[in-house]
Amino acid sequence: MNRLSATIVVLALALGCTPREPVPLLQSGHLRGGNVLLVTIDTLRRDRLGAYGNGRGLTPTLDRLASSGVRYTHAYSHAPMTLPAHTSILTGRTPRTHGVHANGSFRLDEGIPTLATVLKRSGYRTGAFVGAFVLDARFGLSRGFDEYDDRYPHETDAATFRVTDRRAAEVVKAAGDWILRPDTGSDPPASPSPPSLARDPASSGGPVRPASAKATAVRRSFSEGGSAEGAKAGGPWFAWVHLFDPHTPYDAPAAYRAGRSPYDAEVAYTDAMLGQLLDRLGAAHALDHTVIIATADHGESLGDHGETTHGLFAYDSTLAVPLIVSGATVGRGIVDVPVAHDDLLPTILELVGVAAPANLDGQSVVRPPAADRALYFEALEANLTRAWAPLTGVVAGDWKYIDLPLPEIYDLRTDPGEERNIVERENVRRDTLQRALARLVASGRGVAAPAGVDDDVAARLRALGYTAASQAPPRQTYGAADDPKRLVALNERFNWALEAFNAGRPAEALSGFLALVRERPDFITARTSAATVLMTGNRAADAIALLRDRPASQAAAPEILAKLGAALRGAGDLKGAATALERSRAAGNQNPEIFNDLGVAYAQLGRVGEARAMFHELLGRDPNAAGTWNNLGLVELSAHQLDAAAD
Repeated sequence: MNRLSATIVVLALALGCTPREPVPLLQSGHLRGGNVLLVTIDTLRRDRLGAYGNGRGLTPTLDRLASSGVRYTHAYSHAPMTLPAHTSILTGRTPRTHGVHANGSFRLDEGIPTLATVLKRSGYRTGAFVGAFVLDARFGLSRGFDEYDDRYPHETDAATFRVTDRRAAEVVKAAGDWILRPDTGSDPPASPSPPSLARDPASSGGPVRPASAKATAVRRSFSEGGSAEGAKAGGPWFAWVHLFDPHTPYDAPAAYRAGRSPYDAEVAYTDAMLGQLLDRLGAAHALDHTVIIATADHGESLGDHGETTHGLFAYDSTLAVPLIVSGATVGRGIVDVPVAHDDLLPTILELVGVAAPANLDGQSVVRPPAADRALYFEALEANLTRAWAPLTGVVAGDWKYIDLPLPEIYDLRTDPGEERNIVERENVRRDTLQRALARLVASGRGVAAPAGVDDDVAARLRALGYTAASQAPPRQTYGAADDPKRLVALNERFNWALEAFNAGRPAEALSGFLALVRERPDFITARTSAATVLMTGNRAADAIALLRDRPASQAAAPEILAKLGAALRGAGDLKGAATALERSRAAGNQNPEIFNDLGVAYAQLGRVGEARAMFHELLGRDPNAAGTWNNLGLVELSAHQLDAAAD
């Protein structure tokens, strides 16, 4: 940390900034051609940092960065969910235009430029080091990265107890190794070799469904910018480091637990690991010409407003994030004007002298934006997974408007805890903020490539405390009974059942999920989660009955159909399974695992040509997918085409 002399440290903790005084804290192009270190800390509340007023001494590393750079006091996420928030950070767009609204079932469209694709085309070598499956390469953020390290060690094929994240110590080591690698050029990926064929004893030699879609520990992407030309030794680098530890479950190493809450212990541990990375890079002079950006994707409720974790509401406990920019070419100061995640990409590019793409939602905050600029936010996970009312809103200066059947307005200056909803006495302001929200919504409706959800993706998300979302809202009209404020108790009950399932208490989990289905028949994820519990207990017939007894509005829901296909296959109805999976795919489910499941079903039905086509399509998307090579080889063997299998 002694060698931040020529380094801009941008700790991606959420942009919410405006300067107290018109001093040029950031200057355009002052780090032209410099390195970029983007650090995003998952689920980090702004109020846990000493720089933001916390006196517990949890974050000395972040506090030092703040004291030597620019601290933004009012930075905001656009969505309190990991994948949508990071997509905004890396694209300069809000979810309205990048189209990624929830974890698991959305994938960033390939036509949208990212920070990595832009910097790579400008001669940067690019590396990403992520801490959890929710940012797996399959969801579209790997484009433009020479190296996308999304390794989660010790993966198993257990349906409910997957290791889907890794500690910060592992992430920072991988990032440091890459940054300090003597040969900074990027080698193109080696041509994959088909793995040795293996048979699944449960299917009498039929195609094996891989426990993991990951074929290699580290992915490389050259889809943007072609080859790695320009990523020459000695050239600038861009590294994105994602630290997941403050996310549930809170399980920090023992050395950080004494006298702290489980959440605070995770924050302290993560900060310490970030300190180790910066010390290592500083000692090697790797930060002498680097901009570091640190922020969080979102915060954590910890019981505020009745929510334990995040994703349901958009109060500042989850929407407000820390944001720090530090370095020798950066002034020292505080910015109070609200900023947001979509401002990060244009700001970083202006600092290093690279032109930004067109049609961004955010703007560079090298020059402070207007203090009353309206910033869009949303929390749609409950709408897409539970059929509850969608939550959208805006922050404009000190005012926050939340658009729901029971709308809310807060004066954040006098009521930072958002405890006094003053919508009834602020009719004029409500109309003004509603119009601002309507303009932002109308300005762009991005459509993400549907990722779809299969059992593998759903299980990994469950292990992180998430449920996978549908691609489209289940209906168009909502009333007060659908407002998340009226349903927060059901949300907590669902999370309790999810935790029971992950903790190995399936009977309790099933009871909880079924009770929710009875109370809210359109609660999609309660229904699919109950079906999962039944299937893991070898009760496929009961799972099929539950999935077929769904409301008419869910007749074509892709996640219901995918789960039904899995249940029918488990019950031995291969034809029915193939039909359900085909319908799920037709309804928009384009997850690679759906193609794999269809290929397996076709092969078991003897429909070799269709199975072959499925696996070839998968290999066209990912030539390194070992499981797909394995399945294709087994299909060729089953067709007695030994030469093709050997090839």
